[in-house]
Amino acid sequence: MAARSDEIELPQSVRNVGDLLEELTHRLGPQVRRYMFDQDTEELSPSLIVLVNGHSVKMLEGLNTPLLEKDDVTIDSVDIMEIVGGG
Repeated sequence: MAARSDEIELPQSVRNVGDLLEELTHRLGPQVRRYMFDQDTEELSPSLIVLVNGHSVKMLEGLNTPLLEKDDVTIDSVDIMEIVGGG
C-alpha cells in the first residue's frame, strides 16, 4: 500500500510527542518552533492542537505522550480572532 502524501517516516528515536515536535523543528527549521511552543514557558502553544489517535495530548501525557509505530498523529493550529465592537 502506498503511503499517503501527508505521512512522514520518523526515526526510531522518536518515542513521544515531544520527540516528534523536535524532529519536525529539525526538518522544517527553527522558525516553526514559535508556532509550536509558547515562547515564555516553552510549553505547547495554546493554539496548537496535537491529537494522537483522535485524543488531545493535553488530556493524555502532554509532550510525554508515548508514540507507537501505528499511531495516527494530527497537528493543527487554530487562531481565534476576538472581535471587539464599540459604539
